[in-house]
Amino acid sequence: MPDETSSTGRDSDPRAESSEAGGGEEPGRMILLVEDEDTVRKVIERLLVKLGYGVVAASDAEEAIDLFDELDEVVDLVLTDVVMPGLTGVEMARVLKRRRPDVKFLFTSGYTSKELGGSPQAPPEPFLPKPFSMEELSRSLREALDS
Repeated sequence: MPDETSSTGRDSDPRAESSEAGGGEEPGRMILLVEDEDTVRKVIERLLVKLGYGVVAASDAEEAIDLFDELDEVVDLVLTDVVMPGLTGVEMARVLKRRRPDVKFLFTSGYTSKELGGSPQAPPEPFLPKPFSMEELSRSLREALDS
C-alpha cells in the first residue's frame, strides 16, 4: 500500500516494486498515473496497487513527462485525467506518443465524453468516466493494455 505521499520510484526499479504490490492481476505492469487532484490521485493510486500494478504518480502533465523520460521503457500505460491545468491529458499524450509510439493510454474525467465532445479537450478512446469502481478500472486497464 503506498503511503500518502506518492512515490515516484526514482530511487529504485519500479518493476521490482510492482511485483511486491500484492494480490493483483497484473504483476510487473507499470502505470504512470497523472491526476491533478491530490485526493483523487491517492485513491486511484491505492486502487491500482490493490489491482497489482506498479504505480508512478504525477500531479500534472509536465511532471508526468519528466517521469516518463526518466523511466524510459518501464511505463506500460499512462492513466491520465483529461482536464488539468497547463497541458491537458490529451496534449500530454501527444508528447509522450512522439517519444514512444507503443505506450498505451487510458483517459479519465469527471466530465462525460458528451460534455467533452465539443471541446478541444475531447479525449480519444479509451475513456473511463469518473467516478468509477475498482472493477470498471480493472476492466478498462486490461482492455487498454491488450489493445
